[in-house]
Amino acid sequence: MASDLTDLEPRRAPGASESSSGAGGGASQLSAGRTVGSGAERRWSVDTHNRDHGRSSRHTSSQLSRSRSHHAVSKAQDQAVPFPMLRAEDEAPTSWLIPRVRSALYDSENLLSAAHLGRRNKGKGIRAWYTSYTTIDWLHDDIREQARLRTLRAIGGTKGWWLNHVWDPVQGWLLVVLVGLLCGLFAGFISEWTELLAGWKTGYCRADWRLSQTICCRMSAVECEYWHAWEPRSLSGRAIFVVVGGVYTLIAAILVVKSATRVTMANRGVSSSVETSVSPTVKMAYYGAGSGIPEVKSILAGFVIHGFLGVRILVVKTFGLILCCASGIMAGKEGPMVQIASSLGNISTRIFDKYYKNEAKKREIISAAAAAGVSVAFGAPIGGVLFSLEEVSYFFPNKTMLRSLTCALVAALVLKAYDPFGTGKLVLFQTTYDMDYHWFEMLAFVIIGVFGGLYGALFCRLNMAVNRLRKCTWIGRYPIAEVVAITTLTLAISYQNPFTRIGLGELVGSLFQECPTIVSDRPYPTSSDEESEIEKLLCVTSSKLSDYMPLLSLLALALLNRAFFAIVTFGIKVPSGLVLPSMSIGAVFGRIVGTYMEYLTRAHSGLAVFSQCPANSRCVIPGIYALVGAGATLTGATHTTIAVVAILMELTGNLIYTLPVLVGVMTARWVAEYFSPSGIYDMLLEHAGHPYFDTKTQYIHTRRTAAELMQTDLETICVDYENENTVELLSARLARISERGLADGGFPVVNSRGHLLGWIACAELEFAIARCHALDPATA
Repeated sequence: MASDLTDLEPRRAPGASESSSGAGGGASQLSAGRTVGSGAERRWSVDTHNRDHGRSSRHTSSQLSRSRSHHAVSKAQDQAVPFPMLRAEDEAPTSWLIPRVRSALYDSENLLSAAHLGRRNKGKGIRAWYTSYTTIDWLHDDIREQARLRTLRAIGGTKGWWLNHVWDPVQGWLLVVLVGLLCGLFAGFISEWTELLAGWKTGYCRADWRLSQTICCRMSAVECEYWHAWEPRSLSGRAIFVVVGGVYTLIAAILVVKSATRVTMANRGVSSSVETSVSPTVKMAYYGAGSGIPEVKSILAGFVIHGFLGVRILVVKTFGLILCCASGIMAGKEGPMVQIASSLGNISTRIFDKYYKNEAKKREIISAAAAAGVSVAFGAPIGGVLFSLEEVSYFFPNKTMLRSLTCALVAALVLKAYDPFGTGKLVLFQTTYDMDYHWFEMLAFVIIGVFGGLYGALFCRLNMAVNRLRKCTWIGRYPIAEVVAITTLTLAISYQNPFTRIGLGELVGSLFQECPTIVSDRPYPTSSDEESEIEKLLCVTSSKLSDYMPLLSLLALALLNRAFFAIVTFGIKVPSGLVLPSMSIGAVFGRIVGTYMEYLTRAHSGLAVFSQCPANSRCVIPGIYALVGAGATLTGATHTTIAVVAILMELTGNLIYTLPVLVGVMTARWVAEYFSPSGIYDMLLEHAGHPYFDTKTQYIHTRRTAAELMQTDLETICVDYENENTVELLSARLARISERGLADGGFPVVNSRGHLLGWIACAELEFAIARCHALDPATA
């Protein structure tokens, strides 16, 4: 049976391996004996998927019944041949928050004891454990699911009808509803506490210190009567702003570093989170850091990373995300929310064995949970499903799409009921644009799209260079010091500019807004003096360029500030996402273009190109350009298109400007693909060395025949040569193939003429050798 993706891993010797034996289910299988040979009385019998499969499975079960004892099995596993693949070790903190345990359902001792009792596996192909940093066997899990369904269909009567037509089909829907409920609660908790802690950098509520700035200002009859702000222009106000933010990220970095997992390295392959070397073969994996989307993509494609979606990392990611978003650095919550939601989905599958004991089925729930994570991060359930389909999920059939939509819908409803901001609305950046766009604005939208594509390609290349620098230099050995240094530098430089002093969400929301014509027309309530200052800066009514220059200068400085710190921040050892930082950069650039277009229409209203503009009135809305810019830069960095458009429409509650957003997004995608064929998530996957077969990539082969494409230096097992298939030689072959980094592969089984008879996975062969040692200690 497949291993769980959480951190429930048994304690074992560092070199010991846990694999599995398929007692059928299409997995090739080795029964007890010393050698492999046709006609040998005592032999390793290689049972492939043929018409004798049922007979060979019964033969294997009878041989297993002669096992010595549970103690012999345990001893044999400890003495098994080392399997030096990339794997998570138990030297990681095991008693911190959650101890590591494993259900006996996966223990090989339990499988052998079942044979002692005469129980038959009936071709279910139980796999004991997927080793960390290997890939699952999709065919094996599919055959196991078919065997489970056959067993279920064999039950008759009322009980059989209930199980087949009611209970079994409803389990998946119950799980996605539960996961959606948990995602909504977690998102509300994170948003509420992020808002509260972020407010403490600039002041506190005199009526109740536990209230955030937004809620405190709404309680006041006069604007923000109960909110006491630190003096913004004093040294003490600046010091509090920097120190409090630094303390937040310091705590988050300590949580991430203390929860790191030791990973044993093979000669090939590197973990995405492995940065700091502890010894030549052991490194540290910081599963609580970063976005988490690249690893979730790899997991959904079949990769196994023990602990990445476990309870311990869930706790670290949740509280670390609150602290990082509240600190004011260039860190968004959208990517980490996908990992948090995926963890909730992974943990929730323990309720039903149908999903808990089948890794392929489990990934259906994790895929739905990922959609819910995006849904609650933006308040966009449809955009969350499209993001999961376009960017995260590897296999997305119609059933998974419907469950993902259900999960995202439930999560969004729960978040709306939670109402963390006290607005009673799910839309984060509600806009009230009251005029349509003009054709002459399309050129500006294309320019914004070109910028988004260029910036996205530049960001991908520079950020990967910074990440390689971290890994190869002394910087990677001091992750906490790096976090504190970047936070201090970011907050100290950003404090002077009102556009960089506020949080990313507030900045994007302000840039999206339309300038009110009168005070009562404000589309959002002014909650502080800072927002009033920003509103006054953004809304210029003059036709003189000199009146626009202060705003354009501040926006240009904010653009440089955000762009630089986004590059150096994404990758530090704290939970941090990329989506909102990218959107903020594009929104600033879009607002610059929109503001200049507004000046042109006012200063040169007599030009023929502006003939569509009404006299003595506004002609363009700068906030629309910010909206287009946010989508363009996000697409340039991630190469996501349809999901970005849907998210922006749901974010703002505005469908009028769908076409301008599409123009900017598609232009950004074309430009970004020209300079950088892969988005940042795919580049991180490649940098990590995680296996991921991109179905969207076209692989062109110039060779003409199949023989030219085949690999000729494969390790094989020939059933006709007895002396080549002893336990010692088979163990040596396992060691050689694992040294090449192919431990999650297998061996073709051939005869003396080179004809293919079958195939056996390395994990299956290793587990069979361990059982042979248990049945006959003389082979050890």
